Amino acid sequence: MGQKAYFEFLTAKGIADAGQEKELARLKAALAQPGAKMLLHLHGGLVDQQSGQERAARLAGTGDHAFNAGPDWTQVYIVWRTGAFEELKRNWEELLDKDKLYKAIVSKLISFTAQRLSLPSFEGRAAADVYPLDEDEVMERLLGRGDTREPFADVDTTIDQNRGNETRAVMAPDKTSGELVLEFGAYLAKDLLFQSAIADINAAANDEIDGRSAETDGAVASGQGMLARLDDEVTAEIEPAMITDGKGKSARGLVSFGITLVRHASAIALRVFERFRHHRDHGLHATIVEEVCRELYGDLIGSKVWSWMVRDAALHFGPGGFGNELLGVLPAGTNLRISVTAHSAGAIWASHLLLAMTRDKVGHKIDLCLLAPAVRKDLFVEALLASSARIGRTHMFTMNDAFERRDAVLGHDKGYIYPSSLLYLVSGMFELRDKNAYVDAPLIGLQRFVGVSWLDPAETEAMAAVAQFFAQPDKAISYSKDAMTDADTHGGFDDNPLTLKSVKALFLS
Repeated sequence: MGQKAYFEFLTAKGIADAGQEKELARLKAALAQPGAKMLLHLHGGLVDQQSGQERAARLAGTGDHAFNAGPDWTQVYIVWRTGAFEELKRNWEELLDKDKLYKAIVSKLISFTAQRLSLPSFEGRAAADVYPLDEDEVMERLLGRGDTREPFADVDTTIDQNRGNETRAVMAPDKTSGELVLEFGAYLAKDLLFQSAIADINAAANDEIDGRSAETDGAVASGQGMLARLDDEVTAEIEPAMITDGKGKSARGLVSFGITLVRHASAIALRVFERFRHHRDHGLHATIVEEVCRELYGDLIGSKVWSWMVRDAALHFGPGGFGNELLGVLPAGTNLRISVTAHSAGAIWASHLLLAMTRDKVGHKIDLCLLAPAVRKDLFVEALLASSARIGRTHMFTMNDAFERRDAVLGHDKGYIYPSSLLYLVSGMFELRDKNAYVDAPLIGLQRFVGVSWLDPAETEAMAAVAQFFAQPDKAISYSKDAMTDADTHGGFDDNPLTLKSVKALFLS
């Protein structure tokens, strides 16, 4: 098999796979040629090797779904294996389909929250009269037996319309969040589906303990499935306690399991209510799903995978990292033209690239094309402050907020599982700050954070720096759909003919 017309490097945990030394040497020789130009493409996160390589082959080719870079460009594709998206999708579908505990908490919290919204434009009528979402109605929507893309869009539209100016909270103003949490705990504890889930968990957790009566196989299997899906920290709280003599485990009862899981559900509810009070919500359905998954199912849905991926991007520029090797093959001087295209989490990689170029005093400038970037504003601003002199033309292509809110991350027919884009999911569930949950983390690809007054001082400062950067003459943002991009999915920007045509015109001409 002959050599590819482009360079492809495989990495994991920031380190290049073995056996790529010759390819790196070949790249060094190509970049040393007079008039050399390099296109470096960084794909998005949660991508396995096969998908990354297929994407590289497509983009490096010709046609409507390629960069069409031409023979004068040395094309480099970093395939950094960061996780399997299909596994996340499978896990989430199974969670909604088979897990009584998940369905009980999500459905009851949706119904409870919707009925306690403050909706003044309805002439004083109670929210419960406007949105009488009983258990059956909520469950029908939650299971996709209606609008499969935006099952609770009517509620979100009313929230947006009635929010008015940003100083008014949308949660019931006559009660504190603490009072609402107590109400919700009692509301959930009486739910028949929640009680059934607790009974099944009880059967599974206490199965085969001496002195326990046999439970039905169905109850034990259901409970075992629910326990397996919960995060390890949660299951550790509800496993049967060890007897002090160490000879076995003591059984726990329904009341004990119920108290523990109501406590977790109450913590979820408190965060949901506070997000609505402080304008950090992502709509009714998305906010509740984010908080339930963060509290109980983060390992299953992928927050840990995202954390590993963020760390992976930085590791490329640590000891032995491939990013350092790539910088090492760049020729001395400042004449090499470099265009970097970064899709989604690839923008995190690109930010660390800029920081490393400053650290190593690499003299080259880069033009930067950002496609639906999933990098946090604080990291991007750090890169800007350190490397502004090294950044040339910059253009960001991303969706407007209306598209972002309805770009269901698992597919547009799966909005009943989670209704919004990967950027919303990352912002609402995956990010950490000082090892703590960073909810509604500002990402530069989310239009939602532009021009708002409810950010904290550090976020406001970062927003101002980003706005100032893109206000420069050779910097710009295109929100889909406009004359330069009509991509309407997060994953579609590196496969959208109009976007790719615009990238070529701006960066590869």
